[in-house]
Amino acid sequence: MKKRSGKFFVTMFFALLVLYIAGCSEDTEKTKTQDENIQTIEAVLENTFTGPDDELKQIWESDVEEKMKAIGPYTEKLFKDYFTENAYLEYAGVYGMTFLLEAHHSDYRLELKKATYEKTKSEEDIYDFTVQVEYQKDGSEQSEVGHLKGQANLNVDHKIEEMIIRNAGDFLEIF
Repeated sequence: MKKRSGKFFVTMFFALLVLYIAGCSEDTEKTKTQDENIQTIEAVLENTFTGPDDELKQIWESDVEEKMKAIGPYTEKLFKDYFTENAYLEYAGVYGMTFLLEAHHSDYRLELKKATYEKTKSEEDIYDFTVQVEYQKDGSEQSEVGHLKGQANLNVDHKIEEMIIRNAGDFLEIF
């Protein structure tokens, strides 16, 4: 009887160990997917709220024909790899250069200071985010921080299918 119960416990131990390892690898895969999604969102937010850099200033200060040739490739370089095709066109048209252009026209510099992300309870990969953007007038030593919120929906390839920034208008009123 002792041998039988010993074998039973050894079998149960290995079965539980296999289930535990399988559960851990599933959690690791979820975490890896979340990390890749957050990296995608963070790259877009960084490109949206940091600048304008010298290259972009030079584009905006060029003549209309040069500006028209250069702004498309510049925007693609910043955003296209992170979005599905339709989402890229929508984001570029609504938010893409809006914040940096307004900052440039008003002689401000933007810098993404902090971003937090939270996966929603949806079964899809949807994340709410909050960002703190520092803005500083050129030549001034004082800066202030604006807060924006938004949401990004991603697909299984970690590409953004839709991204909205909720209080963008309020932030743009600063300039």
